[in-house]
Amino acid sequence: MNAIWALVPVKAPAHAKSRLASALSAAERSALATALARDTLGALAAARGLGGIALLGDTDAAALAALHDCVTLADDPALDLSANLAAAALRLGSMGADAVVIVPADLPLLTAAAVEALLAALGPGVTVVPAADGGTNALGLMPPSDGPCCFGVDSARRHLEAARARGLAARRVDLAAFARDVDTVDDVRWLCAQDAPSHARDYLLAGGICARLVQQDERRRA
Repeated sequence: MNAIWALVPVKAPAHAKSRLASALSAAERSALATALARDTLGALAAARGLGGIALLGDTDAAALAALHDCVTLADDPALDLSANLAAAALRLGSMGADAVVIVPADLPLLTAAAVEALLAALGPGVTVVPAADGGTNALGLMPPSDGPCCFGVDSARRHLEAARARGLAARRVDLAAFARDVDTVDDVRWLCAQDAPSHARDYLLAGGICARLVQQDERRRA
């Protein structure tokens, strides 16, 4: 069986979720980012078929890795996210990984079953799982050198096109549990309305954030 590793980029909680600054305090954004990472890493750890999980980041990533039995790969401040992920995938390849699946750390409804479905769909070349907004919420590279990584706006399409331009096999896999991450206030409202278990949703409810957003919406409509 191929050795497949998950690679998860992790921002320092103090700098995470900056797009939520209009609605959540710095402390709330940090706590939410940590809860989202717990959801993502919990699903990855419970999935069958992964050879390991690597976190890409700084000392905060190392602390999180220690709690979830992950390895840590330091990022390079001189490189952007895509370049850091491509370099980290190559490092995992040098450590024996036959394939790498890059997954963001903010998927509150991710399940082990969804991860296993992704692993079953992997094949040589590039596998893209799109986000609802056109981004990429999972990128499979088999072998790990089969980038490119081009995260950002409309990245699902760009990943597929870039792979095909290099003569690589490229496939799109749609999986509902990967479709929605949490970047905007509308994403937070969406998560508040879900019924599925989630550390992040539990935090939003217990902290009164969901209720606060409802009250703000009601005042705007009044």
